[in-house]
Amino acid sequence: MINVVCEILTVAHEAYEFLRLKFPSYEKEGNIFVNIDFDKNILEISCDFLKKKVFIAKCETLKDKKVLIKQILFENFENYFEVKNKWGILTGIRPTKLAFKLLEKNSRTEAENILKNTYLVSDESIKLIMNIVDLESKIIYPLNKNSYSIYVHIPFCPSKCSYCSFQTLKLNKDVIKKYVDKLICDLINESKYFKNPPRSIYIGGGTPTSIDIYYLESILKTILKYYGIADEFTVECGRPDTINFDVLNMLKYNKVNRISINPQSMREKTLDLIGRNHTISEIYNSYNLARKVGFNSINMDLIIGLPQEKYNDVEYSIDKILELNPENITVHTLAIKNGSEIYDKNIKLSSNIDSIIEMTKDKLKIKGYNPYYMYRQKRMLGNGENIGYSKNGFESIYNILIMEEKHSIIGFGMSSSTKIYYPDENKLKTIMNFRNMKDYLSREDEIFTVKKKIYEKFDF
Repeated sequence: MINVVCEILTVAHEAYEFLRLKFPSYEKEGNIFVNIDFDKNILEISCDFLKKKVFIAKCETLKDKKVLIKQILFENFENYFEVKNKWGILTGIRPTKLAFKLLEKNSRTEAENILKNTYLVSDESIKLIMNIVDLESKIIYPLNKNSYSIYVHIPFCPSKCSYCSFQTLKLNKDVIKKYVDKLICDLINESKYFKNPPRSIYIGGGTPTSIDIYYLESILKTILKYYGIADEFTVECGRPDTINFDVLNMLKYNKVNRISINPQSMREKTLDLIGRNHTISEIYNSYNLARKVGFNSINMDLIIGLPQEKYNDVEYSIDKILELNPENITVHTLAIKNGSEIYDKNIKLSSNIDSIIEMTKDKLKIKGYNPYYMYRQKRMLGNGENIGYSKNGFESIYNILIMEEKHSIIGFGMSSSTKIYYPDENKLKTIMNFRNMKDYLSREDEIFTVKKKIYEKFDF
């Protein structure tokens, strides 16, 4: 157990998250206790390998207190970390967002020095962050208050993968019909506040292509009719067993110009273990069919750290994906999430994650893929990261915009969120849709009431 006591709850939370990242095994076993007392300026550490009292310097702001406490924990625990130190004291999911913020007030050299000396980030990770910032800047700037993108959530899946914690629903024709009818109604009702076409559109899930082709096409046609054609229109096909000629041809006809076909692994045994319910041959067949239909922007996902997969297994998978030569490859480090089968059953996972991550980076670099967006999650194996790679000119607009939060994204469907960006204040307002089907179908008008008050202040 990791236990942090502090009268300032946000400081306690940040300290806990930091220790959980550095000592993943202690979340369920062992004991690390930290007591933070700002009145007495003392931090006490007590665990089976370290007992210590440390003086805390005076801090004026809450931000400074959070940073200082994590710096103290880093200094005292560094020799005992269970995972490689790449990210210093950073616990947030968007390191590049911090870099953008630093660059708004500092030179590049100053920003890099702050990342290194204040946040204790490694030189390797700073280089990764800055390379991504350079690529993302071309998409993000100039900022435009009245530009927006659309996200539509389809929460249905053929089966639930063992690593998944999303609120995905099994395929049910009656529920799907009610959901799509409500979704289309929402799209039409809100369209009156949008005069210009979106910059990007992303249909995600779940597995959007798992629902009947008629329903999916109805959603696409509604978007095109009421919002217009976007520069980038992505549909997550995700599961190869949901892809066929009719589906791909329909997507292409309805202006979709980017799709995802996600193997996660190219080992048949692994697919069976994680409940993917598709075969390796279906991955090849769906990919080749997408090329024949005319898709020239395809993303493929790979997950590092899946059950029973070792270095050679991941190397085999990345080599096979590289042979296919997709425009985007997203490499995820497995995150152990509450509610997933892997978490609930405490399934044993790979231990040499760092070397596997570095291997994928090297192979992708050699083949001409550049990291263009990146994010982290809680409980990631090896304190790793998720990185999207692309060939030059094929960076996903939506992935960059959703990650850096300097652009309004309008969310439709259960569990989606609408994020409205105010450039003058560099502020983001988030409105969450209901996270369960019953409330979404019966109470979504409550959310629309909140959203339209905001829409009226913009010229979308």
